[in-house]
Amino acid sequence: MNQTELRQQIEKKRTAGLPFIQWCSEAGGEPQIELVDYFLKRLITTISVDSFHLLDMEQMWTELLKLNEKRHCGTFSRQWRKKVEVIDWLTKKNDGSETLRSCCFRPEGLLAIYEEVAAQDG
Repeated sequence: MNQTELRQQIEKKRTAGLPFIQWCSEAGGEPQIELVDYFLKRLITTISVDSFHLLDMEQMWTELLKLNEKRHCGTFSRQWRKKVEVIDWLTKKNDGSETLRSCCFRPEGLLAIYEEVAAQDG
């Protein structure tokens, strides 16, 4: 689909509760996930998209957990602290010690963790 058709379809389906886009290139390969706003800002005619799905926070959380099953990058959990939901990421170092990293359960934080896990060797 061309850039204009893609923008129209995204805007038609888009709501505030769907901050992510998962898309596939016509050339095939692994689906990509990004924030819809960022995707639309950088969308140029050289990007060819075959299909896309808009994702909410829970769907993105599920994508992170599925990716982590393949990559084995630690353990993820969600907690509430001081009325803010956070993601805890527990990893083990080579010496057996554990490291806990936390970030807010917001679109930017969730995507940053997803991208970091995706970059790990599986």
